[in-house]
Amino acid sequence: MPGWVLLLLLFFLLSCPAGVNGQTIPVHHWPDRLTLCGDPVPLDRRDVWEMMDQAFVVSVYSQPQTILWIKRAHRYFPYVERRLRERNLPDDLKYIAVVESALKTYATSSAQAVGPWQFINGTGKRYGLRIDRWIDERYNFERATEAALDYLTALHQEFRNWPLAIAAYNCGENRMSGSLKAQGVNSFYDVDLPLETEAYIFRILAAKTILAAPAAYGYAIPAAKRYPPLEYDVVDVLLSQETPVTTIASAAATNYKTIREMNPEIRQSALPPGNFRICLPRGQAAGFHERLKRERS
Repeated sequence: MPGWVLLLLLFFLLSCPAGVNGQTIPVHHWPDRLTLCGDPVPLDRRDVWEMMDQAFVVSVYSQPQTILWIKRAHRYFPYVERRLRERNLPDDLKYIAVVESALKTYATSSAQAVGPWQFINGTGKRYGLRIDRWIDERYNFERATEAALDYLTALHQEFRNWPLAIAAYNCGENRMSGSLKAQGVNSFYDVDLPLETEAYIFRILAAKTILAAPAAYGYAIPAAKRYPPLEYDVVDVLLSQETPVTTIASAAATNYKTIREMNPEIRQSALPPGNFRICLPRGQAAGFHERLKRERS
């Protein structure tokens, strides 16, 4: 592009009012009062207010990401909300998965945390997830959700405070307990933590604020455009020998890709001998064991 064209474009952008085609960018405002798991957020403190403002602005104007949050939440929140009610845990905990992974099954991090709840290997195993060369249950939404709720329950029992427990989910309970002791404080809003962890709570609050009332911030997405909850049959299978996933797929009248996508915890092209709970396309559970026996004969 010629230099004079670049200069002309720069002059045009600088001479225009904020926004595009003379339209100003809307400035959204979050509520004056916020709570996290029932605990009031001290927004009267300037440092807290600014952290919240920054997290909210970044989230509410990240339009593609926020749209996908809304679409995926329609798929995954009903299950998480039901389990939170059944376990008598705060509904706000569901927003942790939004911030951890954007509700993506195959999310990974530089710290080797994986799955929708971003478990590292050691913590996942500690809370009952199978993680080996064959199976990695960190990718299984329901199993990972149960492990995450177990972990959060243990953190709350240790710290007796949900903001601290949630922050410890990010930085680890040892880092949290050591920081509280060394600094002589007992509030998340007073303890000095890694910047990622300090921002973490406010990112969760921003996600909660937007997803609780998306239309208020310009996100009017009809239910028909959101991702529906997944439907599948579940079968328990005892495998006496190593079994290719293609064999399981044939017995379920589907293909390899479908079985792998419905069971993301399967990490190889076969399953070893043992007991497994496998998701199948809706309607394929009836007669599955007989068909699988024929496939293996």
